[in-house]
Amino acid sequence: MKLRAQKLSGLGNIIVIIDLISQKGEISSETIKRITNKNQITFDQLISIKPPVRPDNDLEVDIFNRDASEAENCVNGARCLAKFIFKKGLIPKKSLLVGTKGGVWTLKSHNKNEYSVKLQPPDFNTLRSRLPQPNHNNLYDFPVMGSNLEMGIVSLGNPHAVIFGENIQDKPLQLWGKELQQNSLFPNGVNLGLAEILSPNKIILRVYERGVGETRACGSGACAAVVIGNNQNLLQNNVEVFFAEGSLKIKYDKKEKFLEAKGKVEFIDELLLKV
Repeated sequence: MKLRAQKLSGLGNIIVIIDLISQKGEISSETIKRITNKNQITFDQLISIKPPVRPDNDLEVDIFNRDASEAENCVNGARCLAKFIFKKGLIPKKSLLVGTKGGVWTLKSHNKNEYSVKLQPPDFNTLRSRLPQPNHNNLYDFPVMGSNLEMGIVSLGNPHAVIFGENIQDKPLQLWGKELQQNSLFPNGVNLGLAEILSPNKIILRVYERGVGETRACGSGACAAVVIGNNQNLLQNNVEVFFAEGSLKIKYDKKEKFLEAKGKVEFIDELLLKV
């Protein structure tokens, strides 16, 4: 069987999208393994589009990491999906509701090739029950590679740990992230971000994504960094997050209880995948 797909880039975060409404097929973890083996393609996440289960939603999606594990959320994937849908004119609406395992996305198209996703509010409680007591800074101390790392923890449908510091390009993010996946406190793994503050409304970010490794960008990681930085009184509510290939504008609205990420998306290629 062959399935049509598109490859897109959300600031270097490589996303493959397969529409399972206009063509017949099924995507599972085993399918992902076959796709990567047969087609020898590389991606960070793969998103399959399905008909909505809930009547309020326009679509439902499943999200898979490169290693074939499932993900609950993918902010850059959501924005790539927005470009895919709006450019093809699949649904004639200005705003789309998309169901995921981690919540509901609200997708919009903007000028200058920018696309946004609005998320439900961050969740500090789901992970708290299995974490140690926070320290005096209301952060968590974790021993990693012989060092004590102080990090904030939050769930955006998927789990995130964020460390703020200086000279983050010199830090062994790949090694830290890989070791943290083995911690029993994160049985399903965790995304690890390293954030460096340039000003109260600008940061640089590197992210190790569970099931992938370090990626060129991570939208949910950007949201997590802004949420934790804001709660620590380090960042404002509107922050530009810089990655290797561009930036995301993150809005954290505590009053209305939502997060929004906005930035550019680039089309890469049309694909025909053997599954």
